[in-house]
Amino acid sequence: MVYSGFNMGAGENALFEIFSSIYESGGKSLIVIDEIELGLHSEAQRKFMLALKETCQATHTQVICTTHSRDIFDCLPEDARFFIEQVAGKTKVTQGISSDFAMAKLGARQDRELQIFVEDDIAQAVLTGVLNATTRTRVDVVRIGSAGAMARQLAAAYVRGERRKIIAVFDGDQAALQVKNIAHAKSMAETSNSDFENWMLARMCYLPGNTWPESWLVQTAKNFIPMIAAAVGADEDEMAMFLDYGLQAGKHKEFGEIALRVGLSRSQAISALIPTICTTASAEFEFLREKIDNCLNDVKPKQIV
Repeated sequence: MVYSGFNMGAGENALFEIFSSIYESGGKSLIVIDEIELGLHSEAQRKFMLALKETCQATHTQVICTTHSRDIFDCLPEDARFFIEQVAGKTKVTQGISSDFAMAKLGARQDRELQIFVEDDIAQAVLTGVLNATTRTRVDVVRIGSAGAMARQLAAAYVRGERRKIIAVFDGDQAALQVKNIAHAKSMAETSNSDFENWMLARMCYLPGNTWPESWLVQTAKNFIPMIAAAVGADEDEMAMFLDYGLQAGKHKEFGEIALRVGLSRSQAISALIPTICTTASAEFEFLREKIDNCLNDVKPKQIV
């Protein structure tokens, strides 16, 4: 039996061409592929990326590709993700952005009054938990991927003269690095305008605490054990112990460890616990709600430092 390109679907044929090119190159090559996902359904895209990474490692091959697929994008490590855009006639590159941000950019999503940049899914869950339903319908909370990427995107908005309202809610531990982040943004914007720093400050604020959000949230949860335990159906004494286990798990691993202890996935634990923490510690987020309300209602915002 002969199986050739005549028998293959478009996706199969594309994969055959890609892997053939890698092996025919003899390794240590650079291969550039446009719209790498074409002809492949979602599951096939994920399996393809796994096989491609293994093949590239084995042959010491580097692949640069473009994609419009969230599945492809999610399969890439953060340091392999680059968003390239034209800003004021210059090419700007942002590394390590999230798939949410990339897909929003590709779709040119512009339906909400205020765009709020956050670093990750934890910050996104906090914003969802602290805002009321009316405010949530007016804002677009977009995960960017890192504090540096957020600073660069604010800088790009400044250079473009962005008319849409934008603020960036950095993690609490970034407050101590505010000067560094503004300097990084100014370098990216390539501007010497005297108003740049004030423009940035008016659009920057921080989550509560002086540490990363997971640590602050779990520490805060220890003050409200009955409500936290009820949120996940756990015994109160056990819940106190689970929170301690979470804090001992290491940076950004807290909710994964707690989820394991209460028999939930990490995303389920985040969905159950963070809104409860935001409700019970509501006063801690008043400054953040005020900042967002001021932006929506065109009130001159207070600088949160």
